[in-house]
Amino acid sequence: MNLQKKINEAYKKLGIKITALENDRSIVLNGECGDWQKIVDAGKLFVDKKSGKHVVNDIKYTTRQETPPYLPALKDEKLNGTEWDVVIIGGGISGCSVARELTKFDLKVLLCEKHSDVAHGASGANDGMVHAGIDIKRQCKKLYYGVRGNAMYDIVCKDLGVEFERAGQYVVFTSRLIKLLGRSYLRRAKKHNIPGVEIIGKKEICRIEPKVKDFAVGALKIITTGAVSPYKLTIAYAENAVQNGATVSLNTAVLSINRTDDEITSVVTNRGTVKAKCVVNCAGVFADQIAEMAGDRYFSIHPRKGVDLLMDSKANGLPSNAISLAPTFKTLKQNKNTKGGGIIKTVDGNILLGPNAREVFDREDTSTQTSDINEVFDKQSRCCPSMQKSGIIAYFAGVRAPSYEEDFIIERSSEIKNLIHVAGIQSPGLTAAPAFSVDVAELAVEYLKSSGCDVKLNTDFNPVRNAPVCAKTLTDAERDELIKSNPDYGKIICRCEEVSLGEIKNAINNPLGVRTIDGVKRRVRAGMGRCQGGFCMPLVVKAIAEETGVSYSSVDKGDMGSYVAIGNIKEI
Repeated sequence: MNLQKKINEAYKKLGIKITALENDRSIVLNGECGDWQKIVDAGKLFVDKKSGKHVVNDIKYTTRQETPPYLPALKDEKLNGTEWDVVIIGGGISGCSVARELTKFDLKVLLCEKHSDVAHGASGANDGMVHAGIDIKRQCKKLYYGVRGNAMYDIVCKDLGVEFERAGQYVVFTSRLIKLLGRSYLRRAKKHNIPGVEIIGKKEICRIEPKVKDFAVGALKIITTGAVSPYKLTIAYAENAVQNGATVSLNTAVLSINRTDDEITSVVTNRGTVKAKCVVNCAGVFADQIAEMAGDRYFSIHPRKGVDLLMDSKANGLPSNAISLAPTFKTLKQNKNTKGGGIIKTVDGNILLGPNAREVFDREDTSTQTSDINEVFDKQSRCCPSMQKSGIIAYFAGVRAPSYEEDFIIERSSEIKNLIHVAGIQSPGLTAAPAFSVDVAELAVEYLKSSGCDVKLNTDFNPVRNAPVCAKTLTDAERDELIKSNPDYGKIICRCEEVSLGEIKNAINNPLGVRTIDGVKRRVRAGMGRCQGGFCMPLVVKAIAEETGVSYSSVDKGDMGSYVAIGNIKEI
């Protein structure tokens, strides 16, 4: 790459004076700018796909300082002095799937997650679509692991007791020209071995999804696209890992990393310093900062926020299938780093709209603005004009963790022999996790064996995690038998989602030890209906307090200190 040419281009297009240095692994940028979008755009200018080098963007944002990251209000010595074969940093889908794969071996595995539950970041705030891979044009790790991971979903979800539906997806063509251009998808599917992709005509798509009859001329039918609850899958991975011997330490933040020469010796957390033979960096939007702690920062993460809208399942005018409009030359030019979102039918029967894509400075900026909501609804309603904004019952934002190269970084460090990076994991990261977690576990095992460890298979490994009871899916006869065995299953706490006290008690006593309102909500959907917990939240608080023996005011909504009650207002 001609660095001076790129430096001149950055100044001409963006008005930023940049210095750029190149080393064996990276192109490092420095300078100053008061516009964050321009800083991100500058980083993209220096991506060199031929060399395979990463961009480290150290251009200083002069407008404001980054908000300090969340850290748990806890400090103890619970982990201090413990020794582990593998320490995993981060409890998203990446970290939890890797932890579960590592328990197939007889190893001491520790997963550190700074929040009060796993799946707190992007893994808990995405649309849950299991992508076929048809959107990815070139060979890359996203495509390789995405296609492999998609094929693994039926078995993985069956083993982990997680609902998965392979209901397919329809990309609607709005003109004959777009339909003609859509044939490029067929060639791409054949080239990348993506099965079940075909173009269907106007008559068939309007029969399948009548909501598009006024404008559709045909559609791309993708039968391998599926849907899963992203947080339930992440939770299931973590619980099965614990059941097979791993330790998941929640409210545990990594503060620093100690190393000697080219080897990490210990990891410092708010709960003590632990020794680690191997470290796996699955820290999401903080993956580059963890790499920097280890003295191995050769890539940058630039946070990208996406907002999703949740529709009431009983709202009028909703489609019955996962649909989206085929991209045009105009929409592709507007944002090349997003698939554009769509209308997704979740496994729980709700419709999700979104997400959009916006570069943000703060890595934990999950705020939502009216402009985001309008942008998402206006865009997706073009594909289903009968939808109404009054059907929106909730909205949320997740922050993705792309590198400037827009591909996964899954590799052992070339500088630190016992460090493995699982970084840059964005869509289709949820789809790809079952596949790349296998390879990451193998990388760790190969290193441990090479360093003299006698790594054996875990002969007691059990891949099966039994699905939690969901009373509302049972027949009347099955529910009657369940209530006879435990009357708590007959006491409905969440009316919107028909969640019983028995299910809530099971959620409270989960293998990870999560005892928060959000923890219960994610496991059994108490509070996810139309009233969004307006009726059931006090009852959930009561159940947590009574089941765990704490006061109502000690029950957290989510992370530590997020109390919903501060004490009694009247003594009886």
